[in-house]
Amino acid sequence: MGAFLAALGAVLLFVLKAVGILLLVVLALVVLLLLCPFCADLCWEHGVLTVRAGALGITFPVFQYPKPEPPPAPENPEPPKGFGKVKAKFAAWRAERKRKKAEEKARKKAAAAGKPARPRKKAKITLEIICTMLRGAGRLMKAVFGALRITKIQVRLGVRGEDPAAAARDYGKLQAWLYPVLGVLDRFLWLQFDELRILPDFGSSQPTIEDRVSCRVSAQALFIVIAALRVLYEFWRKKVLDIFL
Repeated sequence: MGAFLAALGAVLLFVLKAVGILLLVVLALVVLLLLCPFCADLCWEHGVLTVRAGALGITFPVFQYPKPEPPPAPENPEPPKGFGKVKAKFAAWRAERKRKKAEEKARKKAAAAGKPARPRKKAKITLEIICTMLRGAGRLMKAVFGALRITKIQVRLGVRGEDPAAAARDYGKLQAWLYPVLGVLDRFLWLQFDELRILPDFGSSQPTIEDRVSCRVSAQALFIVIAALRVLYEFWRKKVLDIFL
């Protein structure tokens, strides 16, 4: 009996150690994710907007507008083989699963519609709740703007037009309001320019300047998460969440 209890205790101790190590690994991953700088590269060039997103300076393409045209489908497509066959079966299984879930959801919705729902009494909106919501939104926006870093900004634009005189006037107007606007934005955002060139491009039949606007937007999620948790706690303490729940 003593040997059995000793073996059982050893097994329980091993399980507890394994659970503790797993929790430490998960906690370490969460901390790394919160401290990891996420980034997105935005680029507009040749009339195409490209967005690449990632972390630690490594980005992957996630969006492009306008989307490139898909290649034409072959007239006589061959049946999938190997991994393609497995992929096709998995896609068919997912489609069937989605269809069954939609049918189950429709049945539950129809069953719930037959039962009279008891109206829930929501909290009233007061001046104090409105002020709390505005303060929370201000804190969250301040945290977001404080965490954002917009770097590697490259702006290269040509001011052109059919009438050189009108294009020259547009160039002067653009120079007049561009730098004051950038000065205001610099008070709220972290901006780092690598290139800022607004050039006159008139007097020629074809554009001589290739327009390009690109930048990198990065942020650490830790400060935004902390601010969001503080705002949620304030909303819970002031019973603001009762309006939405």
